[in-house]
Amino acid sequence: MKNDSTLRKMKFLATKLSALQLEVKVSREIFQAASADVQTMFDKKYFPEVPVVNEDLEEEKEKPIKEYSEDEREQPSGQEEQKRKSDKQEPLEDQTSAKKNTSPEVKKMFKKIASQCHPDKLGELEDGFEKKKKLDLYARARQALEGDDVVLMADVAIELGVEVPEITEHQLKKTEKKIIAIKKELSDIESTMVWHWFFTEDEQQKTKILEKLFDLMYAANYRS
Repeated sequence: MKNDSTLRKMKFLATKLSALQLEVKVSREIFQAASADVQTMFDKKYFPEVPVVNEDLEEEKEKPIKEYSEDEREQPSGQEEQKRKSDKQEPLEDQTSAKKNTSPEVKKMFKKIASQCHPDKLGELEDGFEKKKKLDLYARARQALEGDDVVLMADVAIELGVEVPEITEHQLKKTEKKIIAIKKELSDIESTMVWHWFFTEDEQQKTKILEKLFDLMYAANYRS
């Protein structure tokens, strides 16, 4: 990639996207847990006669609002977990076929990155900064592979000295759209009453928010 301006923009977008992906992951987990807490308190207040048969079923309450119940927040099933384990046993070259629609540029870079950073390649390295860095880079590369994100993959490749293809304006725009979508999701999460309830420190205000939540939940339950 010869254009220094494109390189700087790519680095900026990759850094921003990585940070936002981590932020939204944590935000989803917080929202999920807070929603489950609110649901539990609501059930105890309005339906105390309903026994809890199995505490493990509480996990099923972690998706009270469908719009935030997808992607990595979903817990893998037994078959998916087994498949994940079996994927680890596949040769490095086979891992790039995890997604059929992945672009050739992303696959090619991932192969080269995996040849340096795959956990199986780091067995002789002592635990320390170098090993941790390579494991982190591999995790970022896997994320870029799953998201078919050439900008994120190129950012990892550059850190490892792997040759990267010419990054087009269209590819940069695609990453910009992902950033906008994540910002929108973060805004949606942070605008919810559950989020405000969780982060409000004033106990009186917290109680008022919870009461409003209960009213809405009771009305929705009554309508159903």
